[in-house]
Amino acid sequence: MRKTLFALFLPALCLLAASCAKKGQDASEIEVKTALVQKKKESVFLETFGSVTFRKKNEVLALVEGTVFELNVQEGSKVNEGDVLLRLKNIQYEIQRTECENQLNSAKARLRAARNDLILEERNAKSRLVALENSHSNLAQKKDELSLLRKNVEKNKALLDAGGISESAFERMSMECASAATEVEVLEKEIMADELGFRDQDLIGAGIEPSGDDEEKVRQLVELNTQRARIQIELSIVEAQNAEQSLKSINSLIENLTVRAPSSGIVGALKCENGERVTQNQNVLTLIDMAEPYAQVTVQERDMEKIAIGSPALVKIDSLGQKQKSAVAFISPLAEFETGNFYVKIPLKNDKDDLRFGMFAQCSIESKRSGDFFALPREAVLFRNGNNVAFYCVQNGYVFQKECAVEMERDGKLFVAGGLEDGDKIIVNPSQAVKEGVHVKEL
Repeated sequence: MRKTLFALFLPALCLLAASCAKKGQDASEIEVKTALVQKKKESVFLETFGSVTFRKKNEVLALVEGTVFELNVQEGSKVNEGDVLLRLKNIQYEIQRTECENQLNSAKARLRAARNDLILEERNAKSRLVALENSHSNLAQKKDELSLLRKNVEKNKALLDAGGISESAFERMSMECASAATEVEVLEKEIMADELGFRDQDLIGAGIEPSGDDEEKVRQLVELNTQRARIQIELSIVEAQNAEQSLKSINSLIENLTVRAPSSGIVGALKCENGERVTQNQNVLTLIDMAEPYAQVTVQERDMEKIAIGSPALVKIDSLGQKQKSAVAFISPLAEFETGNFYVKIPLKNDKDDLRFGMFAQCSIESKRSGDFFALPREAVLFRNGNNVAFYCVQNGYVFQKECAVEMERDGKLFVAGGLEDGDKIIVNPSQAVKEGVHVKEL
């Protein structure tokens, strides 16, 4: 009877055992969602941030001292090159300009007088030459007359001896001859005095070779006898030039009382007020040149090997909704003492003239490590230790844990260079029931 019952229940027990065994096997299989990974060409970007700054910053100086009486700008004012920023007043400069103008006018008057004197002296010299010529002609005539008188006296002496004329008549002739001789002698001395300065030896003494041409020699003699007037003209010219230069200098100082913008830009800092007295070369304001802005960002020491001069970069100015493609133009050779970070500068364009100093800038710099990478969804990460991440991988239905070094994060994905193979499957959003070594079923 017992054997009969056992024989009847044995198939049922086998079916029950088989059923329980199948249920146990189904319970151990965990359903997981997997993602297939493949290596692809990717650009690695170094994400950093900083602010907008500018290549040129002009410290505008007051080139002369004075009191501010017209201030045309304030901090934040936009100006163009040549715009009047402020004006100064200096009464002493006005007084000096009036004095210089008077000195120049006096020097010009003396110059005109010296030139008139030269004209008069030239006329006088030419007149003396004509007078000398006349005196020589007169002397020649007087000498001829004296010669005739002397011959007449000699003739009448023979008549006197012969009794042909009276002694009184002969004496009159002799006296007339002596008088003519005296007149010739006086005229010769007058000519000698008048010839001073008009002789060949005078030209030679002045370093002038007497010309054989009469007209040229007259010019030489006139020039010799007008040297004083010519020297006075030269002195007057120098005096006028000095006075003109002094006036030009004071006018330049007065012109510098008007402070103009050396370039277009924005007033960054104003360091004076109306009514304030400023000294020569005092800094009155800072002008930021808006023409050549750049983004200045920081890069950590461990990331310095990833970038270089010329590395492509994308700069985002969120406040303006701008994105600009550029490249690294400068890398600081020294790290900041406090943080150990390095400054990197990336040129920007300011075509719309809307960039402002200090605007927040996000920057993506393409790394030198760009190449082939596996892209992992961030949801697959089990845990993270610095740049290393852990995740589950499914092979032949079983779970294995792997770790890889992250080179870049972008758009919710982690990019790794090694530790995987093309076609590997990783578990996305693994549950707590998933453990290494368990058997799973892929959805």
